[in-house]
Amino acid sequence: MKSAAPRQARAGRGSSTRLVEFVLFAAAVAGAAGVVVNSLYTVSLQSPVRLEFQWPLVFAPRKSPEISGEAQADQSGRRLTAYQQYACNKFGPACRIALAVQRAENPRGACEIYHYNTDGTLDWGYFQINTVHLKRPGVNLRDLLDCKANIDFAYQLYVERGFQPWSTYNNGAYQKFLRKF
Repeated sequence: MKSAAPRQARAGRGSSTRLVEFVLFAAAVAGAAGVVVNSLYTVSLQSPVRLEFQWPLVFAPRKSPEISGEAQADQSGRRLTAYQQYACNKFGPACRIALAVQRAENPRGACEIYHYNTDGTLDWGYFQINTVHLKRPGVNLRDLLDCKANIDFAYQLYVERGFQPWSTYNNGAYQKFLRKF
């Protein structure tokens, strides 16, 4: 009977050693995967407080290092968030101005944000899309609060009318978010 207890203790130590080895192996694999993913995508965390289920990471491919590099310089050297990178991929050469307009409209870069205007309308989401656009077929408030859908709609507005729909472009407020080269 006395010899059984030490054997159980030794077996317990062996399984904890295997657990530590497994955790170290898993951490090494995750770290290697992180390096590969980071070289191909911009990854940023989103607010984990939501009323719907969603993945808290956002992935956006890095397509144009030249364009996003200039836009990153406007950020005082900070890396672009995944949503900023996504906007750069959409707006292409107009990326710097698009991000400057976005920051002038919504400095925090929040997705689920709104602003009351003096004319009784509201501006919603990442690019602060005005509620007058809810009259368009296929556009609803839920879409305007989703960052990617908001960026997609902002790009659609840009293609149709340039940056004219944004008051911060019309009054020049966006220019303080552009770095002078």
